[in-house]
Amino acid sequence: MRVVENEIKTLNNPQPTKVAICVITCFRPDGLKRLLNGVAKQKFTKNPAPDIKLVIVDNDAEGSARGVCDEFVAHHKIQLVYEIEKQRGIPFARNHSVDIAKNDVDFIAIMDDDEVPAENWLDELMAAQQEFSADILTGPVRPHFVEQPADWLESFFGADNLSNGQNLHHNYEYAYTSNLFAKAELFQHIRFDEQFRSNGADDTHLFMQVYQKGYKAIWADKALVTEWLPTSRTNYKWLWQRAYRRGNGFAFCELVQNRSIGTRIQRFAKGTFRLVQGILTAAISFGRKAVFVKGIQTSFLGAGMITGSLGSEYQEYRTIHRV
Repeated sequence: MRVVENEIKTLNNPQPTKVAICVITCFRPDGLKRLLNGVAKQKFTKNPAPDIKLVIVDNDAEGSARGVCDEFVAHHKIQLVYEIEKQRGIPFARNHSVDIAKNDVDFIAIMDDDEVPAENWLDELMAAQQEFSADILTGPVRPHFVEQPADWLESFFGADNLSNGQNLHHNYEYAYTSNLFAKAELFQHIRFDEQFRSNGADDTHLFMQVYQKGYKAIWADKALVTEWLPTSRTNYKWLWQRAYRRGNGFAFCELVQNRSIGTRIQRFAKGTFRLVQGILTAAISFGRKAVFVKGIQTSFLGAGMITGSLGSEYQEYRTIHRV
């Protein structure tokens, strides 16, 4: 009789889902403060409130984010673990944060330290994971402009055309870690490759592993985070630089997976096509700024593919992005 009573009690009072929100940070105290406050405001209408653990890994060896974390803990009941990763580089800090959490939780969420989650962000991620039986999910990242850019430039940020629950199978445009939710057990089998310490392609390579191992990746359209964009990132120069980095990083990831001559030739050819396509688009833009910038952006993407296929690595994050 006691066993039956215990079983009924367990069914009536299930243990809450355990979720770790892993964030790496480096010299962005204001952004981290906004993110933490956003986590504290999470609301749950589709799921019971989970047991949340915040894992903050500071990639500043001096621990400059400790004060922000201490202040948060003093005013909120959410568990927060703060540690320092002295080895400089995004994948080192990402792996550190995931390693802290993966054995103690059911799910791991990842955001960047310049983002703020919507109040229903985690609720929507959990709901989508259950509805579509997903192993890993990503969601939309929309811009918050510190200063409003020109109208023609605004269209380059935060656009997506996926439907809720859409399978991301081999889609790398939305394969990022700025808004990610995954089963914790997944990270027992894949890791962020630490050779991508400065080129920003560790998330692309992570999803290459996801797709190769057959995990189900889907798009959670209602799980929104907002990225704070300073003026240094709302100009055509930054768009072109980021396009070059994306092309270079993707090609470099392919070489890590398969260093055959065939892989190099195929990516070189695709890069050349993009390069020419972009130049032609820009040439016939006829004074339309958005079309011209898009054309040059495509050319930079192609150029990055070409250099990456030749083994050249563009290390954008060798310099710390403080804003």
